[in-house]
Amino acid sequence: KIADPKIRKLAGLIRETPGLDHEVIMIGPEKYNELYSKIGNLNKLLAWGHARVIENLCMKRPDCQRALSDQFANPSRLRSALGKSGREIHLQQRTKAESDIAVAAASILARDKFVWWIEQASEKYEMSIPKGASTAVRETAARLVDKHGKTVLFDIAKTHFRTASEWL
Repeated sequence: KIADPKIRKLAGLIRETPGLDHEVIMIGPEKYNELYSKIGNLNKLLAWGHARVIENLCMKRPDCQRALSDQFANPSRLRSALGKSGREIHLQQRTKAESDIAVAAASILARDKFVWWIEQASEKYEMSIPKGASTAVRETAARLVDKHGKTVLFDIAKTHFRTASEWL
């Protein structure tokens, strides 16, 4: 519910916080579509991404003993996606975990990366790329398909979503 300009500002403050390690795994639409076609399940894909972040942070902070994640699926899904160093950490998952400042900060950093990607895609395709699923999204998709062909959707959209399926 935080506006994009404020997300950008808060993300900058988080990244500049002394002693705070952070990690963001950027999965743009092209990579997302590739991974989704291999994995075939959104919760498995989310678990893979969360596990990579936890693993990377464990490498930066080997003394870390605890990780907290929002519970987006059966807790065993994320636990089984963790590698060796992640399995040694106490992993807690709960709904509404963003009430914890660390999870809230992680959500802000992730949203900032998404906002950055939208800005980059808008520049690349020389049109504003809207977020979500709306009439504006469908109209923009139609213009992009008219200009670049339907394969452009693999670069800018989650192609298994209904909105993209209109053209694929």
